[in-house]
Amino acid sequence: MTFEKKYLLKNLFLTCLIVLLVVLFIFITYSIRQGNASKNVLTDVMMIDEESYGNTTLNSDNLKMVPILDKNVNSNSSNVMYISFNVGGSKENKNVDIIYDIALVDLNLDCDLLSPYLKWKLVKNGTQEYVGSFDYRFDTIKNNRLVLTDIQQDLVPYSDDKSTYDHYDFYMWLSDSCQEEDILLCKNHPSQDNLMNKKISGKIEVELYGDDKSALVRTPSDVIDTSTCISAK
Repeated sequence: MTFEKKYLLKNLFLTCLIVLLVVLFIFITYSIRQGNASKNVLTDVMMIDEESYGNTTLNSDNLKMVPILDKNVNSNSSNVMYISFNVGGSKENKNVDIIYDIALVDLNLDCDLLSPYLKWKLVKNGTQEYVGSFDYRFDTIKNNRLVLTDIQQDLVPYSDDKSTYDHYDFYMWLSDSCQEEDILLCKNHPSQDNLMNKKISGKIEVELYGDDKSALVRTPSDVIDTSTCISAK
């Protein structure tokens, strides 16, 4: 075999090898994209059953914002903001492995209410409790949002009778700096005049995810972020 033929055969072999590698690369890229597309189709439809969820708007206009004892917090008190709602999946959901957080969003409040005395409690199915306050030393409200659940919850699939859905009770109140029935038993408890009859508004929102669960890490601060305050708007 002449040198020229060997050279041509070598070039032909290299050309075929390059073409083969290019085709293989295109095939792998397409497969990955198709795989991602399939994943997006599965997780794209993530909704709750809005009919069962109800109205979760939070507004203090009809609330007598005066201090009360924590033990007197209940759904019938005129001094307590109470919201009841149910969480279940929509029948349109394609992915059964959906998790969610519950958060207060669109929050606006008087800056004085960023206080340890403005407390909240979220009760799931009558037993599991999440508690906290609006104090900036408890957690920082970012983008007018405060997460209530400490870890994501599993979204219960849709059901016609809705009896399997998670039920939540949310309470918000102004906690008295003296937690004694007899105020004379409290010495040097701070005045709360600056907290009374102040305004707060927002809504409770269910935030859906298709990822793995992760525990919430709260971010307390040493200073007040006034971006959530009504006066800052």
